[in-house]
Amino acid sequence: MDVQAKENRKEIRYPVQAEVVVERASGEKIVASTVNISGGGLLLNLPSAVDFEVGETVTCGVKLYAQKPPQPWGSGRVVRVENSLIAIDFRNAPPRGHFEPAGS
Repeated sequence: MDVQAKENRKEIRYPVQAEVVVERASGEKIVASTVNISGGGLLLNLPSAVDFEVGETVTCGVKLYAQKPPQPWGSGRVVRVENSLIAIDFRNAPPRGHFEPAGS
């Protein structure tokens, strides 16, 4: 890891694997999996490259329980896109309504 990337990180990242549903402003829902989680955001692995734009606002729900739908996690901004990886920052993101689990 380079020094600049290390300095930009304000939160500890935890390697947690969980299913996430990312909802775009259009209503499109994409299922992804977490690579890591911090107090300020998520790094997600998508099943394939998706055309997310840096700055795009999304809402996320994380599946925490096997027999329940994803739980609301919050609205955030896409801050990095690399092939099938996207980073979402929840700090300073505008509210965008509430999350509706996939299939509801």
